[in-house]
This record gives sequence, C-alpha cells and structure tokens, in this order.
Amino acid sequence: MNSSATNNPFDVMVIGAGAAGLMAALELAQAGKRTAIIEARDRIGGRILTISDNHFQLPVEGGAEFVHGDLKMWHLLLKKAGAKLYEVAGDIWQNNNGNIEKQQGFIEDYSTLEKKIKKLKHDLPVSEFLQTSLQGQELDELRFSLKNYVEGYYAADTARASTLAMKEELNKSSDKQYRIEGGYGQLIQYLYEQCKNNGVNFILSQPVRKIEWVKDDVQVTTNQQNFTSRKVLITVSIGVLQSGNISFSPEIQQKIVAAKQLGYGAVAKIILQFEDPFWNKREFTHGKDLSRLSFSFSDAVIPTWWTYYPKDVAMITGWSGGPNADRLEDLSDQEILDKALRSLSQIFSISTADLKKKLKASQVFNWSKDPLSFGLILMMW
Repeated sequence: MNSSATNNPFDVMVIGAGAAGLMAALELAQAGKRTAIIEARDRIGGRILTISDNHFQLPVEGGAEFVHGDLKMWHLLLKKAGAKLYEVAGDIWQNNNGNIEKQQGFIEDYSTLEKKIKKLKHDLPVSEFLQTSLQGQELDELRFSLKNYVEGYYAADTARASTLAMKEELNKSSDKQYRIEGGYGQLIQYLYEQCKNNGVNFILSQPVRKIEWVKDDVQVTTNQQNFTSRKVLITVSIGVLQSGNISFSPEIQQKIVAAKQLGYGAVAKIILQFEDPFWNKREFTHGKDLSRLSFSFSDAVIPTWWTYYPKDVAMITGWSGGPNADRLEDLSDQEILDKALRSLSQIFSISTADLKKKLKASQVFNWSKDPLSFGLILMMW
C-alpha cells in the first residue's frame, strides 16, 4: 500500500452508516479519533427508513418500527434525541383455517411451551421440535402461533432456527413494545447531527469493494476512489459480508466463516393506507369485535398484519418473513401488493375488489431484494 501510518487522514474509517455505524462513529469521535463513515447508499440509516408521505396519516416505517422492551441505554438515547414513545396496545387475533379467534399473547399457551422446552436434552431445529414435542390436537393453537412467531418475529426458517436459542431469547425478551412518535428517522437524524458536531466525515454513495490492511495502515477502495486510515470498523449487514462483495487483503477467512454461520431473515413489508379502518367493522370480521386489533396472524401468503392501535388511523402493515418472504423475493412491488390485498381478503370478509376501492396509498419494501442488506433481521441458527 502507498499510505503510511503517519500520514493517514483518519484514525478510523467506519464502513456502513446504519445505526451501529453511526453509534460507533460518534463514540470514536467523542474519544478524540479522526473518524469517517463510508456508506454505499445515498442516505444514512441503513435498515431504518422513515418516509414522510402526505398520502399516509402517519410516517411510513420501511424498516425498523418497534422499540422492544425497556433497555435503559436505548430509552436514554431516544430521550436525548427528543423522541417520544407510546406503548403498543390492543388485541392479538389469528385466522386459522377461516376461524377468527383472539390470542392471549404472541405465543398461545406459553406455559406449555416452557414445560416442553425444559425437557429437551439437546438442541434441535424448531421444525423438529414442533413435530416431536408439540403433537396432539390440543396443541394446535400453540403450534400455529409458535410457527408464526418464529417466521414472523424472527423472519426465520423453522427448519434452521435453533430451539434452545429461541428459548434463551424468549427468556430475555419483554412483553412491552413501543413506537416512536414521528418515526425512527428522528433517532437517525440526531445521531447524524451529533456525529457532524464531533467532526465525523460522511462519504455517501460509495460501495466499498476492497479493504487492504496491515497493522495501523488500512486502504479502503470504493467504486470511485481510495481512502486510508489507521483502523477500519466494519458494520455492514451479515448478508453483505456473506455475499463476498467486499474483498479483504490479507483475507480474514476465520471471520468470514463465522459470519457465514450466522443467519439473517428475508423480509417483505407492505404499508397500506385505506379510506377507513374496515377491520373495525363487524361486517368484515365475521361478526367479531376487532375494534382493538393490534396484530393479526394467519396462514395467508402475507401472514402477519398489524394496525397502529391505539392511534385512530386507517393504516395497516403486512409483514412476510423467513420462507414466506423468500417466495416473494423476485416479484415486483405490484405483484407483492396484489398478494397483500388477496391475503387481507382471505383474513377478513372483504373482497379484493372492495379493498382496491378503499385503498388510498401503498408502499412495498422488499428487503430481500436489496443488494445492500439482503434481508432485514438477524435470526437464530
């Protein structure tokens, strides 16, 4: 390499301007390090993407949407950003074989699940656990809700997801869920401003192709130019690392092998704005009172849906994760939208023709198709 440790313009280059990259760059800059962020996209935020669209009643969250649990550091950061939270409330419903029934939680009969998992003597895929430990008609709802939870919440393939890892995650998780008033974009903007105020350089629209390194001397080659620094910190998605789009010299084979042993989930997300919240009307809900509908799970092509309750808006979001999303990867946005409307028609007692008449706006985010992420969620293998 042509550079030397004494004339590098940066102490650290951070690859990727998602939440992890922004946080890392801010801490480095606050510690007095000359820091730069190199980002392939023409924007910051990565898989956090808040869009303001006047056709929707609320900001559209294309990626991350919920704040899970009461992690103190996360809530403190949101407070510093001036972001206000409100708790997700309402009821969970399922449509299983055409029957709409209320669920008591994201996983039905959770106490039975705990007892069954405790009996495991070794790890096995969730799909095998479903087949061997959760048999019997009396556990139909538990099997249905657990499969939906793993494929939906984790965007995971049950044939590859670890049962013991799921157990550990469930034991640490909180039932509380929040949304950010005005969207996650406020947090990203706050981190950006703090980075700029601390002297961080932002280099956008430059995908990194190669990283050459020796101790205290790094050269990063993008599709446009070369940059040098003493150190490099890589915060790109697991999918990008696995893709081989970034080459290393010398190779970091051990770390790439480790990255390839991690899983990430495919996700398609569809946000729809209707002229009215039809799911509040009994004529469309088989006579059931869904006025407090929060989440709906089903066996439709787009199986998971959520409203913005307790907000009184006519927006609803469809979510397809894991194997379901894999089947959507090569479809156009219009084809995914059509499947979303057919899924709503299957879940509720309303025709696709009537849904199209009521539909005022739509946004489709097919993250599996995104070459800068290849998915949305890290999952358990």
